[in-house]
Amino acid sequence: MVGRERRQIEDRIVARFHTVDFKVKHHAYLEDERFWDFIFSWYELVKYYENSGDNTLGAHMLQLFADCSQLFRQAASDGRLTERRRDKAADALYQITYYVNQMAIQIRRNGLEQDSKLGQINWKTNNEKPSDLN
Repeated sequence: MVGRERRQIEDRIVARFHTVDFKVKHHAYLEDERFWDFIFSWYELVKYYENSGDNTLGAHMLQLFADCSQLFRQAASDGRLTERRRDKAADALYQITYYVNQMAIQIRRNGLEQDSKLGQINWKTNNEKPSDLN
């Protein structure tokens, strides 16, 4: 089932999110391998959309993206952090934004493909014969 597979991937992303301690001082999570596992786990969702034809995105994933974007943006602009950590925050923001943009593009394509499978309606006037429509 299409929705079930998507939900399993989303659940794995959320589970990885919960393994990261975002409350550590000076955004030290940016140096944690679990954090980067979370970031790169979004790629699995991108691949899912490319292969499935699904055109639905869970609102909870959009909220997670929004929350993470805000957090990473704050870290990237925090002058108290080392340049290395600010760069890592900017990289994380770029990466997660890239993945979500790729998903949005693919979801739109999937929706257009589904619309084209529904067929087209040809209109004719009362004076036209079906053969006149070609």
